Amino acid sequence: MLWPHAGLRRVRNVELQQHLAAAHRESPESETWLGLLEAALAESEEGAGWEAAVPTPAPERSAKAPLLAHARITVDGRAVRRWVGRLLKRARQDGNRIDAVALLEAAVCQDDGRVEAQAAAAGTAAPALRVVGQMAAVPLLQACARGLAGSLPATWWEGYCPLCGAWPVLAEYAGLERKRQLRCGRCGTGWALPWLRCVFCDETHHEHLGYLTPEDGVQQMRKVEVCKTCNGYLKGLTTVRPLAPWAILLDDLSAVHLDVAALERGYRRPERPGYALDVRIAA
Repeated sequence: MLWPHAGLRRVRNVELQQHLAAAHRESPESETWLGLLEAALAESEEGAGWEAAVPTPAPERSAKAPLLAHARITVDGRAVRRWVGRLLKRARQDGNRIDAVALLEAAVCQDDGRVEAQAAAAGTAAPALRVVGQMAAVPLLQACARGLAGSLPATWWEGYCPLCGAWPVLAEYAGLERKRQLRCGRCGTGWALPWLRCVFCDETHHEHLGYLTPEDGVQQMRKVEVCKTCNGYLKGLTTVRPLAPWAILLDDLSAVHLDVAALERGYRRPERPGYALDVRIAA
């Protein structure tokens, strides 16, 4: 499989450039993270090599399994090593002892234990390596979302992503009807789920579900869904149309004050992924 140059690129999308510039101005403390995200989104734009890695969904999947569950993915090992190496350099981490393909596999599976084991063996900071791994996986996961869009189930009743098994980072209330659309921050996939239902524990009793809203009323488009049964929370945004996949993670950063408000009130997001994918990536 031939792969285009895997070096860091600059995004070409003008709207994305403007949003990134605004994020850099508004969140200077997130400069390193934004640099990694910018690199990941630019790599996603030049996705020919990643498109070639999109797998065929495993036929033995259960009805509740995401499309990538038990998938076998083949990548260009040299290109992946160069790609991960550049991200590590941008994050100011030593990548000489990092197995790039294994890191990519662990990140796609959201297996923090494997990432932390790599970090310990290589003498690298585990939090930084987790972020690098997740950013390294973005081009592959977004290529899978594009390539497998036609294979997604027409209806999906689970709280986790029907493609990659991650919990949503955002609930969109779109259009005049304010239909609830959950969005995955990793691959950008969206899926509908009824309003009165907790994403994390399936609670449907209205007395156990609620919202947090900004007290000043300035950000009327935003709120936080909360569940008193599992103490989970999910940020929400009223939109005219669904956000582009690249905009989801940027929006997540711009609304970090809502995370703080939820955490201060004892709400949390699950530590484990919604579904353990068991993906295998081979070079």
